[in-house]
Amino acid sequence: MHRLLLGFLALIATGSSCAGDAKEHTATVPPYHRQAGSSCPADRGAGVSDIGTCAQSSVVPVPCAKDGDCTAGTNGRCLHSARFACNYWCSYDECSNDFECPGNAPCECRSSAADSAANTCATASNCRIDADCGPGGYCSPSQVGSVCACWSESACQPGEGSCYANGVQVPCVCSGSCGHGYFCHTSKDSCVDDTDCTDGTCNFDLPSGSWMCALCAPPL
Repeated sequence: MHRLLLGFLALIATGSSCAGDAKEHTATVPPYHRQAGSSCPADRGAGVSDIGTCAQSSVVPVPCAKDGDCTAGTNGRCLHSARFACNYWCSYDECSNDFECPGNAPCECRSSAADSAANTCATASNCRIDADCGPGGYCSPSQVGSVCACWSESACQPGEGSCYANGVQVPCVCSGSCGHGYFCHTSKDSCVDDTDCTDGTCNFDLPSGSWMCALCAPPL
């Protein structure tokens, strides 16, 4: 984990910033945008079938040992987090189409019926489809399904050049937080997609309400 942080800070030292540098973009149509809603696969790939000695050795009770233990929702699967040896949890489908999600949230579908990922409601979104963004508008994904985090200047201590990410002090280099969901493109955007960025990726920036290049890293 410390190596990941050091690697990220090394990128910063070379002149990178969360705001990044955007190239003069000429494309007006983003390569990824949601023209219409879609129906998600009803079938779902299998989760884990054997958690080995975790059930006996874990200090905290393990929520599940197999898919059959996950019965509190739709298409329950027992999944494992790669970050921790004995971190298993039950995952359920939240939706099968946009209309099953609250507000204006789109339903983010798993890639195929063989994928074990859940269909989830992207509740942080401000659009479902292009039409929600007005005439000629586009609704695009920003860090959908990712836990990528930007460290925001809003977390800086007054008069200091540092901020705290999960209790760890790091340099404040970010202009804002990356949105995780689907967002309308705006006239204030400094990028349309990742090819417009010399550093990082093109994401929706929540504080500014526009798309910009950002360097993101997994949370600590």
